[in-house]
Amino acid sequence: MKRLVIIILLAFLISWSCEDEKPDKSVVSSIVITPNKIILKPGKTEQFYALVIDQNNMAMDADITWKSSIPSVATINNEGLVTAVATGSTEIFATVDAVQGLSEALVSGIRRRVLSELITSST
Repeated sequence: MKRLVIIILLAFLISWSCEDEKPDKSVVSSIVITPNKIILKPGKTEQFYALVIDQNNMAMDADITWKSSIPSVATINNEGLVTAVATGSTEIFATVDAVQGLSEALVSGIRRRVLSELITSST
C-alpha cells in the first residue's frame, strides 16, 4: 500500500512540475517610425511604417493609431499614408497603448530651402 501511495505522489509531482508555463503577455516597449524625416511638396504622399517592439526587443503585431500634430500641414490616414497639404512642419505620431513613436514631415514648394533648414536644424 505504501508503495502505491509513493508511486501516485511521484506521478502527481512529475506531472505538476512538467506543466507548461504561460508565456508573458507582450508589452509595447517602443515604436520606430520610418521614414524618420521626410520632405514633401504640397499634394504629394508618402507611406510611413511603424515597427512595434515589445519588452523582449522582439517585433510584435499591434493596432497602430496614426496622428499628425498639425493636420493643416500634413494628414495621415489609418494605414500610415501621409498627404502633404500646405507649407510647414508637423510631427507624425504612431501610438500603441501609451507608447508613441515620432517622425517629422516638412512640406515645402522649394526643396532646396527645406534641405538647408533641415541640415542646420539638426546640427
